[in-house]
Order: sequence, then C-alpha cells, then structure tokens
Amino acid sequence: MITLQQAMERFLSVKNASPRTLASYRNGLNAFFDTLRLGRTLSDGSHVSLDPATAETADLDEDWVATFIANLQDFSPATQNLYLAAVKGFYRFLLAERLASPHIPRIEQWIAERARKAPRRRPQFPREEIEQLIAYAESLSTIPVDTIGASLKSEAARHAAQQRARLRHLRDRALILLLADTGLRVSEACSLTLEDVNFFEGHVHVLGKGNKDDLVRVSQRALNAIRDYLNARQAAISSTPARRGRPLSAGHHTPLFVRHDRAARAASPSPLDPSSAWDIVRERAAEALGQEAARRIHPHSFRHYFVTIVLLATNNIEKARRLARHRSITTTQLYAEVDPELDQDYHEIFNKRPDRKA
Repeated sequence: MITLQQAMERFLSVKNASPRTLASYRNGLNAFFDTLRLGRTLSDGSHVSLDPATAETADLDEDWVATFIANLQDFSPATQNLYLAAVKGFYRFLLAERLASPHIPRIEQWIAERARKAPRRRPQFPREEIEQLIAYAESLSTIPVDTIGASLKSEAARHAAQQRARLRHLRDRALILLLADTGLRVSEACSLTLEDVNFFEGHVHVLGKGNKDDLVRVSQRALNAIRDYLNARQAAISSTPARRGRPLSAGHHTPLFVRHDRAARAASPSPLDPSSAWDIVRERAAEALGQEAARRIHPHSFRHYFVTIVLLATNNIEKARRLARHRSITTTQLYAEVDPELDQDYHEIFNKRPDRKA
C-alpha cells in the first residue's frame, strides 16, 4: 500500500494532459489534501483528519468529497469545477489501480448536486488569531537556536542543525508576512524566484490565475524579512566549502523559498511546494496558538485577512479588488466583512441615541 501523497504523484505522472492542466490538477489535489488535514466532524461528534504524507490510500473514503465541496465555497465556480474534476479523476485512478474502493456514482451525485445549492456563503476567518500568528512570525528572527542539536556528538553536526533551524525561522517569518501583507495565493508565493523580487520598487512579479503576469506590491516589513532570509541563505552557502565565495544567484530557476531540512542541500536548494507551505502555517499556528486554533488557520486565511485590512483602511471595495487581483468584484464582496462607514452610521444611530444607556 502507498500513501496518498505518493498516489497523487503517480496519478499525475500517468495522466495524459498538458503541463498547464497537470499544474492545475496538482493545485486542486493540494487543496483537497488541505481538507484532509483540516479534518471533518463525524456524526458522533468526533473529529477525524488524514495526513496525506502518511495516510494510506485505503484510508480515503468518498465522504471526504462532500467536506471538500463545502470548503470550496470561497473559490470561483470555474476553480471549483477544475478542482472537483481533479479529485474525481484521482478517485477513479485509485479505484482502477485497486488502491481504494470509493463509490464513484456517489461522488458524481454530490458534484452534480453542488450546482443546485445555495449561493456561496461569505467565508469566515479568525482575524484575531491570525494577527497573533503574524506577531509570532515577526518574533521568529529573535528565537535562539543554541540548544538545537544538543544531543549530536559532532560540533559540525550541531552547527549545521542550528543553521538549518535559523534558516527555517527566517524563511517562515518571511513567508507568513508576505502572505499577510500581499494576499498572495500560497501557490503563487511558492513559485516566486529571486528574480521576481524587486526590493527597490517594492513589488514582486507573480504568475497568477490564467498564467497572468501580475505586479504585486509588498510591504517594507515583508521585504525586510525576505532580505534577512536571503542574507542568511547567502551566509550558509558561503560556509559550504564547494561554494565558498560564490553569491546566491538570482534567476528564473532560483526559488525564493526553499527547504531547510537535513536532506536539503544549501548549494542546490529544493523549492518549497504549496503542501509544505501549508504545513509551515499549521505548525507555526500551533506553536503560537495551540493545536485547536491551528485547525482554523490555513494559507488562504491570509488572503481573507489582506482584503479585510484594505477595506478597513480605505473603505473602497474597488481598491481591495485590484490589490487582491480578483477578476470580479463579486468575489471581493464575499470577503467584505467590514464597512467602516456603515459601522460609524450604526454607532451614531443606536449607541448615541439619548434613550439608550450603556
């Protein structure tokens, strides 16, 4: 038996489709895997979740599709259709390869019924907890790593372990601040290269939905965090004997965010994928807020947070739409939980009336 993550790679490797379609299917299955990690509540009140990296294909039943459909309400209809096609194809692959025994007609029925359901509901998100997570992320650069690798016998091994931990702290700080201050989709953040970042102009070039090349403005704190991370990466590369003195080269093939585990190589970095970025957000949220709160936060929560902050500051939904790069203002309105002008009017009407006492 193989894991769900391994099954996904096998499914994509044998699927006859264009590179663009395969990339879209990968995004859809990664979103589906996010649902597995978040879990679902059973009829008896218990909570169940699956980690695709360790869960076997036989553990996957078709009921997860219903949960996934509910979680897709934040996405556009076109994205929903694409992601559901990817998931349905994945289930059919598992059945054909005898890796699982899903009931395909039931899955098809759920997908067909989805089109007849009520309009999308406004997504909810824990704003206060996200702000606490952002504050924790900012502090990651000051967390000491001296005790990391204390059980290792070799001083060189201890130094390497501490260096990796330091790089992870700086990377995760930069990633979380970038997501929060730009509203980038996690797949967009993971696809950034060094050449995409313009520190002088304060923006990044992103290949967004529909392969559209977008210019995204970046806050100074996020740029500073990225610069700190890249400086630390350069120092790590310079300390590698084979690479000593060679600069961290900027180009189309040098990813901005990379892995820093024992298997990763400083001289030839592996890019961070969206699934790993999701894990980073979940792990940092658990460190800052506890496991229960971490279940309510995922990378897309920062996009919701971004739109909310823009609306609070400008009370201009068109500006929020343009900064979030939504094609339709209807999508932006789903995130428009705040309206400062209406809030003030309500306060004047109901809280300042002479017949009302606090």
